[in-house]
Amino acid sequence: MDNSISVDITPDKSLIQKLGLVGYRTVQAIAELIDNSIDARITNQEEKIIVKLNFEKKWIDVKDDGQGMDKHDLKNALTIAKGTKSDGSLGKFGIGLKSACSALGKTFVIKTSTINSDKEYQVEYDEDEWLADNSLDWTNFKISEKILTPEENWHGTLIIIGDLKVPLYPTQVTKFKENFGLRYAPYLQEKQVSIQINTGLCKPHHEDIEEGSKTPIELHLPTGIIVKGYVALLKKRSIQGHYGINLIKHGRLIKSFAKFGFPAHPESAKIIGELNLDHVPVNFYKSEFIEESPEYQEVFKIFSTSDALKTIRMSAKSKGSVVASVESVFDYFDEKSKSQYLERNVRTKLTQELLHDTKPFEIKLGKSVAQIVIKSLKTEPLYTVKTIDSKKTIIINSDDTSFKFVKNPLFLIGMIASEIKLLSNNPEFEKFMQERNRELKEFLENWSEKNDKKEIFRDREIPIPNMPHYKLADELIDLHDFLKENCESKFQFTALSTLTPYLHNLRGKIVYTLHTTPNKGEYVTELLSKEFGDHFVIVNQPDLNSLNTLLKMPNINRIIAVREYSVVKGSSIATPDKAFVDLIVETHTHDIPLDDNELKRILQTMKRKDLINLEEMQRYGNFVKKSSQLEKLLAMIE
Repeated sequence: MDNSISVDITPDKSLIQKLGLVGYRTVQAIAELIDNSIDARITNQEEKIIVKLNFEKKWIDVKDDGQGMDKHDLKNALTIAKGTKSDGSLGKFGIGLKSACSALGKTFVIKTSTINSDKEYQVEYDEDEWLADNSLDWTNFKISEKILTPEENWHGTLIIIGDLKVPLYPTQVTKFKENFGLRYAPYLQEKQVSIQINTGLCKPHHEDIEEGSKTPIELHLPTGIIVKGYVALLKKRSIQGHYGINLIKHGRLIKSFAKFGFPAHPESAKIIGELNLDHVPVNFYKSEFIEESPEYQEVFKIFSTSDALKTIRMSAKSKGSVVASVESVFDYFDEKSKSQYLERNVRTKLTQELLHDTKPFEIKLGKSVAQIVIKSLKTEPLYTVKTIDSKKTIIINSDDTSFKFVKNPLFLIGMIASEIKLLSNNPEFEKFMQERNRELKEFLENWSEKNDKKEIFRDREIPIPNMPHYKLADELIDLHDFLKENCESKFQFTALSTLTPYLHNLRGKIVYTLHTTPNKGEYVTELLSKEFGDHFVIVNQPDLNSLNTLLKMPNINRIIAVREYSVVKGSSIATPDKAFVDLIVETHTHDIPLDDNELKRILQTMKRKDLINLEEMQRYGNFVKKSSQLEKLLAMIE
């Protein structure tokens, strides 16, 4: 006799809200929406995807000109777990659209229209209204229909997300462009899609690899599946961790710089590659392959023992360094990697690279995950443990005096990693560790103080000049603020960067000057080129010939010359005295198109506006060996 009864297990209405709590980062949630757009692209036609971040009104919208959806498709897209897409699609779980929108904001609107249709369909969702109104449930979700006039006709999908749950800030534009340029590189490279973030287009990411090092990969699995890709050597070793194998599924990056088949180690820090794992399952928000799956384990085993990887590892080792990385130290204490050689003395430059170029990474703390972040923080102790967005974050202060008392910074990193492991098992120790770090900082700072006034003067922060009639060129303000936010090395705008307003015979060609410290010019140039390359030509240490060539090109009017100096003193904007002497250097050494008559007129204008300190100007002129040209100009205006 069957005593079973039927029950209603319709999901609770709060499911949509809860889907947004799966742990998306903002960039991952937007990527989910881009995945859907890419799946809807029209064959043999480049799809345009535009992402707009409105920092003032706090909303995000994602629009494409793909195939769009009819009423049936839209209903399926809104039905949770209704995965109707094929295995070759980026989104196929039926969860991404709802979870991504819910993760980003409390309200969203979807508008869509199919190609060759005069109908537009729209849905609106408001989390508060949905949860509060008992008359709304899964059975009566409203889809509105609109008949389009010929002028209104369009095709594609537009998603507008408001009442945001995530922060928006301008530097995200650059970060998203870089992330999507890497994540969707194959689609961008083959011009299947273009992706625009506000006004800037994402550019496909290209690795700078050694010529002749690229080796094709073709793994024949027992199941008959063939996994293709390549391995190669980067031209430069990456202490930042930007090396490893990019793992891709159906043309979309799932995991970047994975240490796949080999451990994280500086001897491997030149290895780069790519594997297409189309058959390997991923988690539903497509941030990771499922490592426990037999498909993943099979590829991992065969690739790690492949001749191609063995050969490239040998080549990387012969050109690498024996200095371990910060991440490998934490991996050791997490019992992921074997012990390595800890050098007793590390050069100052490499110490700076280890501390300042290490990007945030995650470690396991028992069953939870913590993020390790190394920052330049003048007032914080050696390390602090904080909880940010419900995730534990360990912030290591690279400016802490403790690093000045050890010859290898990884000694202290090892101590921190050991303590973090102990803290994960004994949370009650946290207060003790924090107090110890504070006491240690105070002791070292007090005992390392010098009464040397010159030493104190050298380290003193000099404020940005705040003078009437003197400022940075208007078109450089955004660029300056971007560097203040993103550049880890010292920099200073000088010469025409501040003195352009005093030019009397503007010829339409401007060469702005930006100083930075040794070995950082290429880094600053690359950083600025990615963000401002559409508006300026940015060159590192240009010589006379290259600068003259650029100035002769008709379509180039704004050049930024990045120059490296042993010391960059003062604020990020030079004082008027220094800026003028630097302008003399640019004119007489680097041949920018100004003559002595123009320099004289600039000097006269500066003098009338009381911007000149003759003593400081002459002192700096002697230092840079331009005193004769300076004296000549001063004599011309007397």
